[in-house]
Parts: sequence; C-alpha cells; structure tokens
Amino acid sequence: MRSPFGPGVTILGTGAVILILFLFVGILLPGTWSAEASALLPASPEATFRYLDSPSGWSRWTIWPDSGVQTIGPQRGEGSGFTWDDPELGTGVFTIVEIHPPKFIRYHVEMQGGGMRIDGEIELSLEEGDTRVLWRESGNLGANPLMGYWALSMDRVQTSELEKSLDRLVQLVENPTDFIDSEPSR
Repeated sequence: MRSPFGPGVTILGTGAVILILFLFVGILLPGTWSAEASALLPASPEATFRYLDSPSGWSRWTIWPDSGVQTIGPQRGEGSGFTWDDPELGTGVFTIVEIHPPKFIRYHVEMQGGGMRIDGEIELSLEEGDTRVLWRESGNLGANPLMGYWALSMDRVQTSELEKSLDRLVQLVENPTDFIDSEPSR
C-alpha cells in the first residue's frame, strides 16, 4: 500500500519533528551556568582593590562594549556601574552591589532587559606577600530553548574569559602607571 503523502511532505514532516524535538530538549536543558578563575597578583589587596571598586577600574582590565557606555551611580563603591547599548552585544547594566574593602566585591549584570543575568563576586586574600584573586560568576540565560544549548558550554567559555581578564589585571597591577584614576577606594 502506498503512503498518502508524497516525498516532499515526508521530508518536511520529518524536518518539523526534528525541529520540535530540538526545541523541546532545549527547554529541558538548564539555562544556568557557573565559572571560576583564580590568579596570584604581585601586589597587596589594597593596591589591587582599586581596580575592582569602580567602573573605570573594571574598564581597564575587562572587556566591555565599546559603544553606548554610560556610567551610573557614584564613581566608586556600592551602586556604581555602567550601562551599554551596543549594536553587537545588545543592552546591559553592570552594577557593583556590595563591597568590603579590600577583600570582597559582589556585582550584578543584566542584559537584554533582564532576560539574561549574571551574579559575580571577587575575593582577595593575602598569600605569601601577594594577592590571591578568586573570581566566581553564575548566570541564567533565560527561558529561550536555544540558550539551554548555549549554557552547556558557558561554564568552559566563561571560565576562559575570566582567566583572560585576570591575566590583564595582573599586567595592569605590574604596570600601575597605566591606571589613570589612582584615587584610593573608600
């Protein structure tokens, strides 16, 4: 007995079933991730902290959008941060939410109007005359089924990005003349 469906309908139907299964699996995947990186810096926690408690400090050693960046809140400390509206990266807000100089900072990032969120913290500790920096981030990419697939690789990808930024922080601490805003943190 012949099928009532032609080869075109069979091919399109099979493609639709595969797409639906792909999206269904994406919905079931967690959209969350976490990353961690550490570095030893040749400076005191106090000297290192000045690069962490202000948006201008962060912009010296981390990668942020180049366009549409505006600072918000105070220059340093809790409530300071910046927003961006970049054609490639979309919109976002970075805010420092808690500090305990010179040992701890917590921040929050929201992108795409809160559709994606990142919470991060950096701990500084003295280690044989240097500063151990431990950086942790966790994020939620939202309910988009395609983001569930992206979240599968985010642990690895974001850990690599944290390590690259910490490498730049080490270089900056080793050459502090590159840092324009040398006002001590409050």
